[in-house]
Amino acid sequence: MAQSDFWNKLKSRLREVSIAAADFTEEQALIGKLKFEILSLKRKIEHKQNEIGVRICELSQIDRPKPKPFEDEEIIRLLSEIVEIEKLVDEKRQDITKVADQVRTRGRGGEDIPIAKEVAKPPAESPDKPSKKPGPKPGSKRRKPGPKPGSKRRKPGPKPGSQKTKTTPTPAGEEKPAE
Repeated sequence: MAQSDFWNKLKSRLREVSIAAADFTEEQALIGKLKFEILSLKRKIEHKQNEIGVRICELSQIDRPKPKPFEDEEIIRLLSEIVEIEKLVDEKRQDITKVADQVRTRGRGGEDIPIAKEVAKPPAESPDKPSKKPGPKPGSKRRKPGPKPGSKRRKPGPKPGSQKTKTTPTPAGEEKPAE
């Protein structure tokens, strides 16, 4: 009786964990897609900014009455396109928070899924503390610098073929090979 109760509890817990893992994976996939779209939009903004710079250079080379950049139709058009793209970026960022909230509360009957909730949002870093770089995982071995495994080690000393013959000084200042 106790054994079947144990297996039933284990089965239900495994089901909960697998659902939470699947939800978390789905959440991260959707968030990754949205972040990629944001990156693409930011690249478009940079491209538009480069076009504005090119146009300003073109305008600066006109000799007589120098046109004002903010009165140029092309620059005005590019600036308005940048503003529209920035609005899209803000919408995508809002979508990321919506996706995270929806996936976390979607569990059974609207319950919070503790595993996905803990892992989904890392704690915010304070601006006065420098961020820590991740170190090696506990228990992992770091490979010491040196030759790759399987390669032959060279013995310390002069390189092969670069050995000079030993000489001994003579009273006349000439060197004579040692015997």
